[in-house]
Amino acid sequence: MGRLTIGSCDFSTCSYDYAHSLDCHDFNIDYEKENIDILLQRALDIKEMTLFAAPWSPPVQFKTTDDKNHGGKLDKTYYRNYAKYLCKYVEAQQTRGIPLKYITIQNEPETTQTWESCIYNEEEELNLVKTFHDESKNYNFNVDILLWDHNRDVLPRRAENYKAADSEFMKYTKGFAYHWYDGDKWDNLSKIHELYPDCLLVFTEGCIELLSLNADDPSSAIGTMNNAFRYARNYICDSLNYSNGFIDWNLLLDEKGGPNHVGNFCEALIQFDTNKKELIINPSFHVVKHFAHFIKPNAYRIDIQNKTDMLITSYLNPDKEIVVVFLNEGEEKQEVIEVRGKKYCMKLPSLSISTCVFK
Repeated sequence: MGRLTIGSCDFSTCSYDYAHSLDCHDFNIDYEKENIDILLQRALDIKEMTLFAAPWSPPVQFKTTDDKNHGGKLDKTYYRNYAKYLCKYVEAQQTRGIPLKYITIQNEPETTQTWESCIYNEEEELNLVKTFHDESKNYNFNVDILLWDHNRDVLPRRAENYKAADSEFMKYTKGFAYHWYDGDKWDNLSKIHELYPDCLLVFTEGCIELLSLNADDPSSAIGTMNNAFRYARNYICDSLNYSNGFIDWNLLLDEKGGPNHVGNFCEALIQFDTNKKELIINPSFHVVKHFAHFIKPNAYRIDIQNKTDMLITSYLNPDKEIVVVFLNEGEEKQEVIEVRGKKYCMKLPSLSISTCVFK
């Protein structure tokens, strides 16, 4: 899976949109073709992908503030215009073979940021979703919508308010996208699953925010095992609470954790030293590989009886392999695991992540 931005975000090198008119007669995705496609197309040539996309802000001509940054609102006069803009984006991407399967209407709709951002309450978000559905009838594409695309700590409240705004809101969506910037509210995913057992729950964004670790010297916080284990902890705990998949944000950044046009530097799994012209492979890359490499698309999570103090998750791959991932943040352990009636003795080093594949 992968995630694209609809227009610019803080990790863009500049602010950009695809149209500057109200009726979108000047719509084009030349920026994508010139700046994004070279990497995206090479990735698609290597492996089939399911892509998500999200806007960080509508274009300024549709907002109440005439500003892509610092929050603001989508002007109610232009809901239809903006829905047309989003439809044109989906059509342009799918027409040229980009496998865009899901979109969200807004990244982090409850946060005002110094970078691209826009605020929607539940009713406003649903109104735009409905307008998009209606406008999409004029186009020949197939895309599904996920709601929210923000932190999981308030996901139950947001879902309750969606229902209060429209008791049939689930017919407009396949589920919910969420982020991890909220502490450890993993059980909120189970609360949503209990209410809507058929909905998707997709982790669409999580990254290590360097300024929160060391504001004076953010680069010094890059590449630690604490950062890497944060991925493992979240992926395992979310999986145990019915998450359907995980997308890292970002996959590749420079040695400072950018480029970022407002200085919101973050760690990436892979970073590029622009001076030495070489890749930096962070510990987080190797940790995420335990999930991304061994757990195959369309795998099913299966229950495991965990009597240890470790975090453990397990999956059944389509080829019937069983994959078990162990996160041991304590001392070295000797454990016995039973799979399909056979017992296996395992040595799990301290402060480690381990994966076993049973054919």
